[in-house]
Amino acid sequence: MALRVGRRRAALLSFAAPLSGVITPAQAADGYWLDQYNALLYLASFQLDRELEQMQRQGAAVVMVHADSLPDPVLRWIAWRARRAQLQPVAWIQRPSVANLRRVGAVSGYQALQVDDHYFADPPVPIERLKSQLGGRSLWCSFQPRQFSWRAAELCDHVDLQLYRQSCNATADAVYRLGIAGARDAAVAVYHDGSDTGDQRLACLRERVRSSGNRLFVFKWKNPEHWLSPITGRLWKGLAWLRSWGS
Repeated sequence: MALRVGRRRAALLSFAAPLSGVITPAQAADGYWLDQYNALLYLASFQLDRELEQMQRQGAAVVMVHADSLPDPVLRWIAWRARRAQLQPVAWIQRPSVANLRRVGAVSGYQALQVDDHYFADPPVPIERLKSQLGGRSLWCSFQPRQFSWRAAELCDHVDLQLYRQSCNATADAVYRLGIAGARDAAVAVYHDGSDTGDQRLACLRERVRSSGNRLFVFKWKNPEHWLSPITGRLWKGLAWLRSWGS
């Protein structure tokens, strides 16, 4: 037990150091995921700065850039504009090939590389080697609950568990079931799609996770399905009306 507590304290120190000024131990900052499709849309429509500034105004301190297929110059541009908007850019890899990890991990402007359950499902390189090849940059790790281990977490500068697709009560129950209640070096990542329902669920989660003694990392994303659904819904209704009118 003493060894486990010592490891948790070491992990907490390694987590807190690179993020000082970005998130505080008392409350994890919200982070936005900028998927590659929205990134290209914002760039093509000259809306990137406006979107980044809006993220910052809504409480985000981090923007996690889906970096797999975006070329290096585009990634560097987004990182530059994110820092200008007072956001920390983090390069997020979802297709963790050896070449992808090496390329994105070396892109200038990003002080952190994030890997998630796609990496931990079948690591193309050992996590120890991945950490060493980052050359001092931070390694962020986002685990599915079944993938989590303290051995792997000790090598990460940010640790979160992906509980964001569960209900408020199920999320709180999972914290205790996984044995991470009170472990502030392992954040609970929860998903917010920007809807009113998401607001209500988040209010519940803030209270329940706080009572368990954990930190909350709010994962926000302008899900294209979320903002396209009203448009496509009206389109299908219009087409249905035209068909009924024509008949």
